[in-house]
Amino acid sequence: MFRPVKRKITLTIIGTSLMLPMGIASAQTAPADVEALQAQMQALQSQIDELKSQQSSTEEEVATVSDNVVTRTPKGDLQIGETTLSIGGYVKAQATVANNGFSDGKASEIVSAGSLRNVDEDLGSRTSFSARQSRLNVGTATPLAGDTLKTFVEMDFYGADGEANEFVSNSYAPRLRHAYGSWGNWLAGQTWSTFMDLNGLGEVDAFGQHASVIFVRQAQLRYTRPFEGGNLQFALENPEDGGDDQSVPDIVGRVNFDGDWGHVSVAALARRLEVDNGVDDDSEWEDAYSVTARLPTVGQDDLRLQANYGNLGRYMGLRSYPDAQVGEGNIDGVDSWGASAIYRHYWTDELRSSLAYSRTGLVDTGAGDMTDSYDTAFVNLMWSPMANTTYGIEYQRFDLEEVDGDAFDLDRVHVSAQYSF
Repeated sequence: MFRPVKRKITLTIIGTSLMLPMGIASAQTAPADVEALQAQMQALQSQIDELKSQQSSTEEEVATVSDNVVTRTPKGDLQIGETTLSIGGYVKAQATVANNGFSDGKASEIVSAGSLRNVDEDLGSRTSFSARQSRLNVGTATPLAGDTLKTFVEMDFYGADGEANEFVSNSYAPRLRHAYGSWGNWLAGQTWSTFMDLNGLGEVDAFGQHASVIFVRQAQLRYTRPFEGGNLQFALENPEDGGDDQSVPDIVGRVNFDGDWGHVSVAALARRLEVDNGVDDDSEWEDAYSVTARLPTVGQDDLRLQANYGNLGRYMGLRSYPDAQVGEGNIDGVDSWGASAIYRHYWTDELRSSLAYSRTGLVDTGAGDMTDSYDTAFVNLMWSPMANTTYGIEYQRFDLEEVDGDAFDLDRVHVSAQYSF
């Protein structure tokens, strides 16, 4: 970058050196010329000093940019000025062998009460491979007004089934999972519902698919108030009952307790269900409750428990139960219940297993093809031989029974390889 400057300095010094003997020789007969030559050398030295100063300043500026503007944090994130930029996610390859096929021709990687109704025993077994659960996320953290402004965006590839195929490219579209910002006690954007506790999920490859799980991501405004040993959370969240009729946000409150003894959380949900379709015009307030716990047991083992009750609708089990029934101009919320237990045992530091059972049931009187009961069972073996690497094999069982007596079941063996970054 500075070679032209150096070359100019070098040529000037060489030229001066060549001219110096001639000047000295001339000085024997012309003293005035010696004084002129000395003046020229002083001027030249001033130019050299100035160029060196400019070069040193430029090098210091480059060093400042390198050291203070773009650096790496101890965790490996990028520090750009005052903003920390983190990039994460994982690549996950999955293979599934199911005992039954699906009448819609899909492998139904994510099993729900809805997809179970497409199971057709006459179609025989189905094998499928996929990498769609792979994720990519970007987060930032910037000091702002005495606190930290954080943002987070994440996507996977479960979007737009109708636009993809498995014939040639398997070109599945990205899907928004999270997009939110937080500052201080406030959070705004799309992320896990405040009615959901991640501690209730457990380490199962059928992520978010056990029957009683509270599993919802949606846009919201949340306030969190910490206290010693936990925090309180209040949120207004996107309302939805399948008919897009709700005019009042879903209201959620949660209290979390944490300590060396483990974690316990209690949440309450209030919803205003509405119908206004030109024929029926009615509304009704409904409520639901959830309790979760994560309790250490022996060594690294832990037990995770969850119990839910009330107008759970789309919040529980990937919408196993409807939010409401509409008839004769009235809307009535549908109540259900769910419970689960997940025990994780460490065989070694790298090898562990989880055993999970979950069951749900209908509280109100239903009819026809409404879900009457839904239960799931999983057992797995997870191996993490290196950092950021996990291999797993899991047996999965799904059972669904409708009010009219129809029943659907599915057995699967699921194998996965996950590489995080």
